[in-house]
Amino acid sequence: MKDNTTTAKKMSIKDKIKKVNEILLKGESNNISTDPFTKYTGYSPQYIIDAMNQVLFGEWGFEEISNKIIKDPQNQPTIAIASVKVWLRDCEFKPTAYGQSRITRGDYGDAKKGAQTDAIKKALSYFSIGNRAFHGLLENKEIKWMI
Repeated sequence: MKDNTTTAKKMSIKDKIKKVNEILLKGESNNISTDPFTKYTGYSPQYIIDAMNQVLFGEWGFEEISNKIIKDPQNQPTIAIASVKVWLRDCEFKPTAYGQSRITRGDYGDAKKGAQTDAIKKALSYFSIGNRAFHGLLENKEIKWMI
C-alpha cells in the first residue's frame, strides 16, 4: 500500500492544492449542497475538510478568531458569524475570512459550527481550494428537505 503522507510531502503547495481540487471535482455531484435560503451552491464543508485531510493531513489547520450570535432588532438571536484564519505548512500567507449561518429551530451550536465551516471554506478559497464553487461551475442540485 502506498504511503500518501510521504508522497504528499514531496509535492509542492501548488500541487497539493491541485490534488485537493481534483478530489473535489471527482466527488461531484455527491459533495455539492445548495443553501435553501440564499440558493447558493457550493461544496459541502465536510467534503472540503476530508479532501484537505486526505492530501494535507497535519499540514493545514485553522484558528477561530471569533464566533458570535447576532440578534435582530427585536433582540431575537438570528445568525451566527465566525472569523477564522487558515494555514498551510511552509506557507507564510494565512488568510482570514468570515462566515455565517442562520439559527434554525433554536440550535445555536449548529449555527456556530455552520458559521465556522463557512468561514473555513471562504478562507481556503484564497488558496483557490474549491474554486469551482466560487466560479459558479457547480451544478445546482435540487434542494431536498428532510422530513
